[in-house]
Amino acid sequence: MEKIIDFFKSNIKVIIVLIILLIFLIIYLSKSELKQKTIYTVVSGDIEHSVETNLYVIKNETVIDYDKDQPITAIVEQGRRARENEVIATYQNDSYDEYQNQIAEIDKQIQTLVKDLPDTYSADLINIENKILDYSNEVQGTTSYLKIQEYKTKLDELAYKKITVLANASPDSSAIRELLSQRENLENLSKTSDNTILTPISGVVTYKIDLLENTYNFDDIENYSYSDFDKLILSYDNNNNSEFGIKIVDNFGTYLLVKSESSQDDEYIKAGRNYKIRISDLENLSITATLVKNIKEGDYNYSLFQIDNDIDSLVDYRKLSCEVIWYTETGIAVPLNAIYQDEIQGYNYVLLVYGTDYVRVPIKIVSQSDSIALVENVDESEYEKYNLDTSFKIELYDELVIEEK
Repeated sequence: MEKIIDFFKSNIKVIIVLIILLIFLIIYLSKSELKQKTIYTVVSGDIEHSVETNLYVIKNETVIDYDKDQPITAIVEQGRRARENEVIATYQNDSYDEYQNQIAEIDKQIQTLVKDLPDTYSADLINIENKILDYSNEVQGTTSYLKIQEYKTKLDELAYKKITVLANASPDSSAIRELLSQRENLENLSKTSDNTILTPISGVVTYKIDLLENTYNFDDIENYSYSDFDKLILSYDNNNNSEFGIKIVDNFGTYLLVKSESSQDDEYIKAGRNYKIRISDLENLSITATLVKNIKEGDYNYSLFQIDNDIDSLVDYRKLSCEVIWYTETGIAVPLNAIYQDEIQGYNYVLLVYGTDYVRVPIKIVSQSDSIALVENVDESEYEKYNLDTSFKIELYDELVIEEK
């Protein structure tokens, strides 16, 4: 015993070093083991059956005829909705100049009288002045005629709002209120004059035309054949025209045409069903559309959808890249690298965490994408066939071991 004690005393430094090395070795092996295995919690997942293709927008649109020899000022902004018979624009002629001068003179008189009002600012007034400053800064950086007209309209509206707020702070019989009344009368007369351009129908306003407005019969589009659709697609593909004009797009109905290669997903294409369409050209805007008609001709499907919302974002587009989701499967989702195959008996399995160990659980792959698979448990007869414990099944929120392959 004394010899053993003497041995430890004389070799204490060596023993300490060996113990430290042993600790480092255990830590290293533990980390190596962790690097080789990952724990995955089973969750519900989706796999989409989809097709990536082009989408052609078929709109119910009306081009407004106006005197193109006269410059115009837009009243309703690009992309905004307008009511039937609403003033959308006005000619910049002598009559318009006179109207502008009269409005400017009234505003000048109001501003002069406003200076005598108490220096009190409401939150509404501060907000209006901040917006005026923002738009004034923005208009400095644009050279687009259309954009300049839009900013001018916004600034005029804000200036009028500011005057109204200030006028409401003055007495009922004040000169400011009288001038404000005169201003409103002038505006109302202007809207009913021959100088204004009215909307024949309600819809979304755009000042861009591409000469495709009359290349199809919107009311008859559901009766088109596949050859009619091919002609329409060809005209869309080959058109690069873009001109200034005035157009109203009906916001209560638009068709979307998709031509795609036929595939095993054709069984999911049924008229009357709703489908999700993601438009990649518009930051993956997702819309829901109703399939009203599908023609299968040769190796292609011609699918005609209809939408009655999200039309505002499609007003100035004819052709867009998209992904049509024909069908979405939901089930127990497992990463592909968590699925193993017994090469001898030929079955797929996952490694289910069981206490401090794990066990094999055979599974059936229902569907898979590039990264995940939807799986189901196999029949108990399969367990017996592979000589596996039938008490272990894969369920949601189970934990699986993923080993480096």
